[in-house]
Amino acid sequence: MRALLTAGVWLVIVIVVRTLLSKAFDRYERRLAESDPAVAARRRTTFGFLLRIVVALVVAIGVWSVLSIFPATREVAAAFLGSAAVLALIAGLALTTPLGNLGSGVLLAFTQPVRLGDRITISDHTGIVDEISLSYTALTTDEGRRIFVPNTTMVSTILVNRSVDDPRRLVTVDLPVRLGTSLGEARKIAMEAASRVPQGDELAIYVQIGDITERTAWLHVVAYAPFSADVSQLSSEIREQTVSALASADLLPA
Repeated sequence: MRALLTAGVWLVIVIVVRTLLSKAFDRYERRLAESDPAVAARRRTTFGFLLRIVVALVVAIGVWSVLSIFPATREVAAAFLGSAAVLALIAGLALTTPLGNLGSGVLLAFTQPVRLGDRITISDHTGIVDEISLSYTALTTDEGRRIFVPNTTMVSTILVNRSVDDPRRLVTVDLPVRLGTSLGEARKIAMEAASRVPQGDELAIYVQIGDITERTAWLHVVAYAPFSADVSQLSSEIREQTVSALASADLLPA
C-alpha cells in the first residue's frame, strides 16, 4: 500500500510539473510577443527538449522512491550508487548509443542547427522537423511520410537546413526528349508548360540539359516553390503539363 501511494503521489507530481512548466512557457511567449518567428522557433525547440529532460528526471526520482521502499531494492540501489565502476560505465555509455542520443539531443536543443518547423535534408530524406525527443528527431517528409532520425545521426551527418537564407522548396522533374530534335525548342516548351501549373507565377523555373544517352536526352526541370507548397503534388502537375506539351510537339522518344 505504501508503494502504491508513493507511486500515485509521484504520478501527480509528474503531471503537475509538466502542466506548470507548459503554462509558464506559454505565458512567457505571450509576454514577449516576439515578432521574429525564427527566435520563437529557437525557444520552442529548447523548451520542448528541456521539458522532456525535467519530466524524465522526475519520473526517475519517483521510480527510485518506490523501489527504495523495499529492503532488497534499497540495498541494490545503495550499492549501485556507491560503485565507482558503475558510474564510470554510465559515463562511457553516455558517449555512445543509446544514451548518446540523449547527449546529442542536448546539443541539438542548445546549438540548434535545426529548429522545430525547419525544413531540412538529411541523407535521402527532406522534410519538416516536427519533434526533437530524447532519442529521435521526427520529420514529416515532402511525401507525407513520418521518419525518425536518431539524434546521434543528426549531429554526426551533414544536413541541409533549407529554412535558412532561402526557405523555398525545391521541385525537380526529369523529362526524356528524342535525339535529333532541337533541345533549345524542347527547353522552351518545357519551361512554358511548367509555368502553366496552378500558381505557376509564384515559381522560379529553370530547365537544364541533363544526361544524354544513345537515343534520349534528358531535360532537368528545377522549380523553386513557396515554403507552403505541396512538393509531391506540384511535381506531379509539372510532369503532367510538360509531358503533354512535349508529346504534342512530337519530341518524346518513340
